Amino acid sequence: MESLVFDLLIKNASVVLSTGILEGYSVGIKDKKIVAVKRDSEIAQNSKRVINAEGLHLFPGMIDPHCHLGSGDSRSYEYMEESFKKDTQDCLLGGVTTIATTTVLSPDSLDESYRKTVKVATGNSHTNFKITCVVTQDHHAKQIKAAYNEGCTSFKFYTGYCGCLAEKMGMGVDGIPPALFYKCVEEAVALPTKPLMMIHAEEPTVRFMLADRFKEANRESLIDWAEHSPEWSESVQVYQYGVIAKQFNLPLYIVHISKAHTINFIRTLQNDGYPIVAETCVGFLSTTAHDLVAKGVGIYAKIQPPIRYKSDQEILWKAIREGIVTAIGTDSIPYTSKYKDGQKFWDARPGLNIQTPDSMSLLLNEGYHQDRITLPDLVKVTSELPALHFGISSRKGAIKEGLDADLVLVDLNKEITLGLHRYKGHNNYSLWEGKKAKGAVVKTIVGGEVVVDDDEIISPALGQHLGVL
Repeated sequence: MESLVFDLLIKNASVVLSTGILEGYSVGIKDKKIVAVKRDSEIAQNSKRVINAEGLHLFPGMIDPHCHLGSGDSRSYEYMEESFKKDTQDCLLGGVTTIATTTVLSPDSLDESYRKTVKVATGNSHTNFKITCVVTQDHHAKQIKAAYNEGCTSFKFYTGYCGCLAEKMGMGVDGIPPALFYKCVEEAVALPTKPLMMIHAEEPTVRFMLADRFKEANRESLIDWAEHSPEWSESVQVYQYGVIAKQFNLPLYIVHISKAHTINFIRTLQNDGYPIVAETCVGFLSTTAHDLVAKGVGIYAKIQPPIRYKSDQEILWKAIREGIVTAIGTDSIPYTSKYKDGQKFWDARPGLNIQTPDSMSLLLNEGYHQDRITLPDLVKVTSELPALHFGISSRKGAIKEGLDADLVLVDLNKEITLGLHRYKGHNNYSLWEGKKAKGAVVKTIVGGEVVVDDDEIISPALGQHLGVL
């Protein structure tokens, strides 16, 4: 028997690993780390605090690789600071203990943007945080190394925009042309470790043309919104930028994949040796355009890329099971309804708000309870593999001795009602308002401290910056 005194002991749990489920196990935590994972009968019981997890499943904290806390109703570091204070609380409610969020869209140098983001997040974030630098200008290519030296291991490129929309986002009229991406890859490949090059793949010129055509024809439903982004629009840019990544053997991370066509194309490229990492989003896995039309949510579900069809959704779930999709994010943005209320369909700003408070419940309800995913595979795609992609697997992503004690206790059978009554941050509307979901977070633990207990935040902000590890 071990004599170690734990700070926290979680006993009688069903511990979910990517390789299986350990029944009747205990997890001992000391000094913010997991120090013991043993059968209940084999572990010391002398702990400062004990949680009896009988009937509950213990997951590693989820990692959301795709957030935009500096955007939303405002694009500023002041708004970002407020978002770290408020909206990361919603992350904890959904079992998300680590996020990757982008810098504010800005012509500032990448290293300066990175430092500003670290400054406003430190002491304010309730989740641990990685920071993704957004490349918008040609001069940013030469700043990749400086940003890496600050701690940046991922770079975002809004390749799916051009024209006036690109200019509104701080880019030139051509958006992110392949030549700019090529120069950034040249700089990135020379770094000590390979960073992620992340793209929003969605060919813009045909999309914008169809949007104008549909607007003139008064086609204003979420089905029309889905149709204005052709099924091949993601695949075109996956290949265009993928061949550059392959030349340098640098991982190309495709954010928020929504289409079956893209999955089938990526499967072929991965089989041909292309270093492509595929991410999809909780929203695409949890609803369809037809469901949303029936619900009557209209412009509040107008996002980019669009939520599509049942056939796309099933292929996305299949791609997770096959290991083609290896990350699930939310594309969360701290929007209120300010830019949607009273707007005409085609004029309303696309984008969802903070989606993280419902992440675990939606994935359990729409995935596990529908036999679309096993619990070990859920851990793999929401914790283990994102930790590998972002270079933090030495500290995050699994329930393993020596790793940080970021954990989530879940009741698989607890039924809850999703909606605004649960949220702590900027959200003033929810796509999931009134939806019943089976499976709920009971407690969230960050660094060995219980931070959520039955939907209540019971701790100050404990999130830590994760740079180059």
